Amino acid sequence: MNSEEFKELYTMEEDDESITAFRNDIGFSLIRKYPKNSPYHKDGRRMFIKIGDLDKGFFYGVDMTKPQSRDKDVEYVITDGEEYNKKVTNFISDVGEFKFDKNSKKIIHQVTNKNFTMNEFVRILTFNHLSDRLSWKRKANSTANFILKFIFWLSDKHYDRVETAVDKFNFNQKQTYSEEKINNIDPFFKYFLIFRNTLFIGLFFAFLVAILFTRYKWIAEFTVANPLVTLSFFLLLSFCEKISIWLNEKIKDFFVPRKFYNEKSNFIEKLHEYQYQNKFKLKFKIGY
Repeated sequence: MNSEEFKELYTMEEDDESITAFRNDIGFSLIRKYPKNSPYHKDGRRMFIKIGDLDKGFFYGVDMTKPQSRDKDVEYVITDGEEYNKKVTNFISDVGEFKFDKNSKKIIHQVTNKNFTMNEFVRILTFNHLSDRLSWKRKANSTANFILKFIFWLSDKHYDRVETAVDKFNFNQKQTYSEEKINNIDPFFKYFLIFRNTLFIGLFFAFLVAILFTRYKWIAEFTVANPLVTLSFFLLLSFCEKISIWLNEKIKDFFVPRKFYNEKSNFIEKLHEYQYQNKFKLKFKIGY
């Protein structure tokens, strides 16, 4: 079966605008309108559905797109639809979940052995896309994103999920990258290697501790002549230095390519990649 024959298994429906067969693989892409009563339809958004029987297995995916005219052509730019109160779910498949049976010309779910025609499967994909299947995951992603922003801020750097991913890719390709810099820590007092923001947080918590424990005599006598105060200050600087050096090494490890294939990623890379892992089980509901 070639790509054109695979495409012919699908019958165009009322909401469909265009269907295009893949050139080098067996499959097709479908541009579909959103339901008329939805805000996405009013804003001219379109669903971009991909289905294919590739060498590595059966593949599918759905994305919200924003059509943009360029010269005489129309480009469909993928967007996440975060500006809408009712969210949609962009997703791609895990290879091995479904398979295409060439004899029956149906799509088979390998766990339950349920089978679907091409039109039924497109409706299932549409239903899952229109449902907010990743509401809990978005909250988890926001938490991971906040932690990474705070870690980079402590290191006097800036984290943005997309920009940092581009920076990491460019750095791996040994190109000049846009915003993140792997640089040495500026010494504090010409001795302690401390990031400015890390020092700020350390001093802020030390200030809070001093206020909360003013009833203790050794803190109440807050003068440079007090050896405990002086010792505590330098212990704080030493602790901030260790945190700064540790963060600097972890961020460097995040950007620098791994030397070995089986080398474990550090927690910064795990948090960064976690935001792209949006997996869920399809609901086999045809209506929407």
